Amino acid sequence: MTAWDEQGRPTRWVTSREVEWDGRERAWMLALDLHEATLCRKCGQPLAECTDPDNDPDNPDATSQYVAEDPTECFSCKALVRSEEKWSKNDPDQAPYMIHTVVRVAKPPRRRRKGR
Repeated sequence: MTAWDEQGRPTRWVTSREVEWDGRERAWMLALDLHEATLCRKCGQPLAECTDPDNDPDNPDATSQYVAEDPTECFSCKALVRSEEKWSKNDPDQAPYMIHTVVRVAKPPRRRRKGR
């Protein structure tokens, strides 16, 4: 809220601020933190399941087991790896400190060959 004088100049300001994290948002973040603490940092599976001997593929008495699925090719990762390889060849001293990113863009149209 702003108060003005007779000449249209501001004379007083009242600033109200909204809290960045209210109680509900803090509760959601706490719940997320508690949930993530129950997951394996590497595979993302629940620790209670992925560390249970009943799920060990090497346990002959196990009731279930984890098996690897066929990998999926990630084209974003492919572009990142190519960028990392290029920079490690071009500037090996700086390469470990480079942060590589990718962005998806439209592919340019193919040129037609003459004579077709």
